[in-house]
Amino acid sequence: MLNFLATVSQIPADFGEKLNWIGVVIQWIIGIAGNVGLGIVLFTLVLKLITLPLDIYSKSSMRKNSLKMEKMRPQLEKLQKQYQNDQQAYNAKMMEMYKKNGYSFLGACLPMIVTLVIFIVVLNAFSSYSRYTNLDIYREMARAYNAGMVQYGPENYKTNENGERGEGVVTYTCTQNKDGKFDCVRTEFFDDETGLFSVTATQMIVTDAEQSAEQMAALDWSGAQSSAVYSVKTEKVLSSTDEKIVAAVAAAREEDGQQSDENLAANAIRTIGRQAAADRYHENNARFLWVKNIWYPDTSYKHPVTKESEISENYYTELTHYLSAEKSQANGYYILIVISIGTMFLSQFIISKSQKAQNELQTADGRGQKTQKVMLIVMPIIFGIFSFFYSAAFSIYMIVSNIFSILSTLSINFFIDRKFAKIEEQEIREKYNKRIPQSARNPQKGTNGGKTK
Repeated sequence: MLNFLATVSQIPADFGEKLNWIGVVIQWIIGIAGNVGLGIVLFTLVLKLITLPLDIYSKSSMRKNSLKMEKMRPQLEKLQKQYQNDQQAYNAKMMEMYKKNGYSFLGACLPMIVTLVIFIVVLNAFSSYSRYTNLDIYREMARAYNAGMVQYGPENYKTNENGERGEGVVTYTCTQNKDGKFDCVRTEFFDDETGLFSVTATQMIVTDAEQSAEQMAALDWSGAQSSAVYSVKTEKVLSSTDEKIVAAVAAAREEDGQQSDENLAANAIRTIGRQAAADRYHENNARFLWVKNIWYPDTSYKHPVTKESEISENYYTELTHYLSAEKSQANGYYILIVISIGTMFLSQFIISKSQKAQNELQTADGRGQKTQKVMLIVMPIIFGIFSFFYSAAFSIYMIVSNIFSILSTLSINFFIDRKFAKIEEQEIREKYNKRIPQSARNPQKGTNGGKTK
């Protein structure tokens, strides 16, 4: 029988990956939401609300610049015709007009920088958290496997219900290692309380001098390296009347009716562990809507249960013995990927429309507009590729983020356009007031009932 009890159970909590602070936040929010998919949605909304003031400032600046550019359109179109083949001269003239009309370069560049930084940070966070969670699934399954096998007593072999260790044979050995120090080993052989297992518990410490058996017995072994090997006691298992063990023996015999009693007993105990691991997976699986495992991509070629590089083949096979369906079925159907590409395209399209004047007038030959059209297609494709290689959780983040961006862009543009329209109206009134004499604008002033005072 594989010695999972001595090895897999000792997998540390941070096995494989360590969470960064964003990963800890994601984990905390998912815990509050009670559902992994809703947790990702909530995390995205919280992040967008935190960055909303900067987003408002950035998009407001972009929209104001676009409106100012639209106001300068007649002059800039003349300059485009005049300097069609001289981009440098056109830039110089355009800069003069920018300065005169209060065009802000900071507001134009800041959104792209902020968006890129946030995207990189969140992408790394989701990648790290996905790795951590997928490994954590195996860690929890391993713990359930061990707990299922040793639920009758061996898991707590160190003490019984009275806080005392059971009767056993204790031996001490001390050998010199290559460094000149001595490896002192304490080994105890005893049976667990139910009699189903024989336990060999071994502890080792390193000392500077060879110790006698009496000296080693008096040493503090609390911090020593320790391990335990559990051997199934064939007769006790096969003669047990415990319903769970009887069912496990029957299941093991059904799989192979020609095996020896020793193998039958070992496989029966292993069956209990395998089923416990499968039950733990189903209890803690990361399913959301049609996606079986949200920490893998929403694709048909990925499966809900996939071997991670940190997990050995033996462990993977043993822990997932009763998860054959999950190891072969499609994890998703590309739906989130399509939606993420579509929402990204719509978001880019709305931003492009709000910056139409800038795209058309920033270059002398109008190449800016062509570049924007190319980006309108390329950007969604790039993010779609990310969705193929990263988790479905990242796709959900992108969809929620894109929808939030669309709504915020439309809202900001609406209010900025109204404000700008009022400013233009005020400017027109001021020009009108300067051009038209006061008496002409108020013909009734100075009269009283048609008679001059």
